[in-house]
Amino acid sequence: MKKHIHKVLVEPIKEVSSPIVEIEQTGQLSGFLLLNALFLTLLFANIPLSGTAYIQFWSSPLIPELGSISSLDIINKGLMTLFMLEIGLDLKKEFVYGELQTYKRANLPLMAAIGGLIVPILIFCFFNQKQSNYAGWIIPTTTDIAFSLGILKLLGNKVPNFIKFFFIALVIIDDLLAISLLVVFYLPTVASLKIVLILLSVLTLFGLRYFKPTHIVPYFLIGVFVWWNMVQAGLPPALSGIFTALSIPINRIEELKRWLYMPVNYLIVPLFVFANVAVIINVESLEFLQESHVTGVLIGLLLGKPIGIMIATWLAVRLNIAQLPPNINWIHILGMGILAGTGVTMAIFMTEHSYLHSQVKDFIKIGVIIASLTSGILSTLIFIKTSSITNLFHWSLPRFFTKNVRS
Repeated sequence: MKKHIHKVLVEPIKEVSSPIVEIEQTGQLSGFLLLNALFLTLLFANIPLSGTAYIQFWSSPLIPELGSISSLDIINKGLMTLFMLEIGLDLKKEFVYGELQTYKRANLPLMAAIGGLIVPILIFCFFNQKQSNYAGWIIPTTTDIAFSLGILKLLGNKVPNFIKFFFIALVIIDDLLAISLLVVFYLPTVASLKIVLILLSVLTLFGLRYFKPTHIVPYFLIGVFVWWNMVQAGLPPALSGIFTALSIPINRIEELKRWLYMPVNYLIVPLFVFANVAVIINVESLEFLQESHVTGVLIGLLLGKPIGIMIATWLAVRLNIAQLPPNINWIHILGMGILAGTGVTMAIFMTEHSYLHSQVKDFIKIGVIIASLTSGILSTLIFIKTSSITNLFHWSLPRFFTKNVRS
């Protein structure tokens, strides 16, 4: 009887689930879910008649009697804080005893982030110099952490560990720099008291280690205080997860990561994509891609990011203030630079603060999505074909390649 039950029920379930389990063990399942969520949300948003209702669902108040809090707010301001917390834990682990623990390797993401910030700004300003319309210069400076890391996870062992953590550090620094620019140039109405409270709270978080608390509750309590003040100040509150993670003692990181992994990767990140990438794409919006501010954002993300990151990283290595590991070459850096052009939510967030006209915002969002999808596809192809591209460079530019590509 048991054999019969096993044959009828257990074996078919195993046959169906084993490929899913195999993908999950490689870390690729979360990336697979993210890409499927991207496809489905664009499909639902562009279904005639019901597409508008789908988009409005995410931004409409969940319970009107309790205020204007929407599903989008809960995901972006609440759940994504847990995603940032997980990312911050990974980053701290690598800085303490991982790929970024040496001074020269830790310098790389900082230099790369600065290059990936400056060049997109220059490109945007170049395309908008005739119209003197520089309002959106900050938009192409950002990289979407969730989307880009989903692609990295989908690629699995095609991407070396150093590149993964180099990229995580780069993106976090990149977005922190962009947020700083946003506060200085775009949010003059942010209450200075809130900014002071946020800074003092972050300093308190990092000062806790000197008191050696026996529990992590104090870290989370202060982290919640940082989160609340960022909400009140109009800043992306999910970044409070990064500050909290970097302050948590190293011996508690693995335990927290195990607790966060499944809800973050299999629920929060797909929900994030469903809520944020629901945009209607039509002929009118595609024609508007020719406008200078949309072109500036599109080219800034597609070309500005990789060019800036490549130049800054190359200069850092040449000037001996940073170092690449022996198994990393410039094709890896190129793939990472192109992947940094996936703006999605951070770029869309910057768009909301850069322009007043809602239609212009929608057109730029479509430009951001096109740039992000193109960057994701190109970087995936480069990482999959790294060895072939490396051999091509050896064959075509042997002297330059030997001297500069190998670290």
